[in-house]
Amino acid sequence: MLNPTQTHAQNHPTPLRILFLEDDPQDRELAARAIAAEGLLPEFVYAVTQADFEGALARQAFDLIMSDFTLPAYTGADALAVAKKVQPDTPFVFFSGTIGEERAVESLKSGATDYVLKDRPETLIPAIRRALREASLRRDRKLAEDALRASEARYRSLFENMVEGFAYCRIFFAAGQAQDFLYLEVNGAFEKLTGLKNVVGRKMSEVVPGLLESQPELLRVFGRVAMTGHPERIEIEIKALAGWYSIAAYSMEPGSFMIVFDNITERKALEADLRQAQKMEAIGQLAGGVAHDFNNMLAVMRGNAELLLLEVNPHNARASEGLKQITAAAERAANLTRQLLAFSRKQVMQSRPVLLNEIVADLTKMLKRIIGENIDLQCHYGASLPYVRADTGMIEQVLINLVVNARDAMPSGGQLHISTELATFNAVSARANPEARPGQFVRLIVRDTGEGIAPANLPRIFDPFFTTKDPGKGTGLGLATVYGIVKQHEGWVEVVSRPGTGAAFHIYLPASRLSAAKAAAPSAEPPLRGGSETILLVEDDAAVRLVTRRVLESLGYKVWEATQAREAMEIWGVHAGEIDLLLSDIVMPDGTSGRELAEQLRIQSADLKIILMSGYSPETAGRETEFFRRSEIRFLQKPCSSNVLLDAVRNCLDED
Repeated sequence: MLNPTQTHAQNHPTPLRILFLEDDPQDRELAARAIAAEGLLPEFVYAVTQADFEGALARQAFDLIMSDFTLPAYTGADALAVAKKVQPDTPFVFFSGTIGEERAVESLKSGATDYVLKDRPETLIPAIRRALREASLRRDRKLAEDALRASEARYRSLFENMVEGFAYCRIFFAAGQAQDFLYLEVNGAFEKLTGLKNVVGRKMSEVVPGLLESQPELLRVFGRVAMTGHPERIEIEIKALAGWYSIAAYSMEPGSFMIVFDNITERKALEADLRQAQKMEAIGQLAGGVAHDFNNMLAVMRGNAELLLLEVNPHNARASEGLKQITAAAERAANLTRQLLAFSRKQVMQSRPVLLNEIVADLTKMLKRIIGENIDLQCHYGASLPYVRADTGMIEQVLINLVVNARDAMPSGGQLHISTELATFNAVSARANPEARPGQFVRLIVRDTGEGIAPANLPRIFDPFFTTKDPGKGTGLGLATVYGIVKQHEGWVEVVSRPGTGAAFHIYLPASRLSAAKAAAPSAEPPLRGGSETILLVEDDAAVRLVTRRVLESLGYKVWEATQAREAMEIWGVHAGEIDLLLSDIVMPDGTSGRELAEQLRIQSADLKIILMSGYSPETAGRETEFFRRSEIRFLQKPCSSNVLLDAVRNCLDED
């Protein structure tokens, strides 16, 4: 039967919960007085029988257990055994008058903290204080051990589940220099990221022979970390492991270090692609500006040569041949500038919904003539492909350039495969290429079995004027033009190649939701005709303006000249009623573009015929391309032949 009694000391704030197994009330009182006299605040739960004692142990925790050694029907030894099972960390003190030395020693071996004889109550308090102190130390030690085990478990879980690779190593020095290191422990990600297995207990020189000699910077970094204790981080390409790695090294105990690393090969590839795209954009800006100025000079040379051909004595064969060579050279130079403009994406596109399969099929006969008989051409067309919005001529140029490139890579013959298919990207798959994006695309693949592309050359193949061909066998603009045209069509190019196994170019063009009727077959070109209409010619380059006026006047047209939009408006104000056509450059020095001039004059005369021309400039590329897509205004790319200019003027004037 339980008989709780509380005795309070005035100066101790925390009650000391004591379970006291004692059948003698006087002995209970003796112990209570001794404890209270020492300033402790005991809170006793008294037990007389086995049921009292074991029931109290089951109901609550105690700070101290005291027990007589001999009770009627229950012994202190039995009580000790039960207490060690139920509350093993609670100190147990015997307070007895009949224990004896042999039993006392046996009780201590069984787990009792101390024993005190009832005839020496003055030793009770020191025994209790010692027991409580030892229990507190045991609790603190247990808490520390539990915390350590929990920390080790968390570390082990982190270690095993890390996405990054982890390795704990011991380093070996000789003559003050790091020579090798031994793997002491690695996690699962280590094997996954490096492909190395069974490395624990082995040196790096054994795991990957020759790596430390080929890349000594690894040992230098690990040696510095182990010697100085300062952590270091490096990004390094480890050729023996076929990848780039970001490695953080940390010092541990003397002579050892820890590395945490990740395989960043994919990230490095994406960064290289991004740098390449940025470089190509910068080169494109430069190329567009150069082409614009160069085209004006070519227009002057070609136009004057063609005019002189009309005036030269037909019997003067030497003069005629020289002028024809000038014209031909200007045409070749104009082709180069057109490729530069295509590369820089400054060429105006005449785009419409087209089927890529039809473009490839229509071009097949020409491609066979280009590649020769020793190359087997095979075409595979994807079924039910969607339309793409494209400039047919530009896409043909892309295909021809890729085929010529493939032909030159197979001088002894081989196989050339051209295929089309549907490609769909989601947000995840689009991350593989920095230029890709989610959506539907039509993919054009041109694959050869030629020499392949050296890895060192892959980053440069789209650079203008970069070529591995012999002098005189290539301008280095073919692939640059492909890149520019595809980018202008809002697509991208991917290249897969290994030396000796050929190359594959993948062109991605965005699928269009529009449909298109088949274009009518073009009618035969009419003979070149002049006229008596009046043309307002606006051109800031004096030489280009002069030769253009002379070409127009050679077939009977009347020409008013202006150097800029403001001057053109002044002429319009006086001669508006007699002007039939505006022929204007796009970029002009007074800040008003040819497009803006055309829009102003169209407001005043809705029937005015308009042709805009340009060597094209980077500043207006995006806006003007969209403008020509939706308007009925004609565009002429400078330089063009006199016949092309005159034909465009006549056709524009004759339009209903």
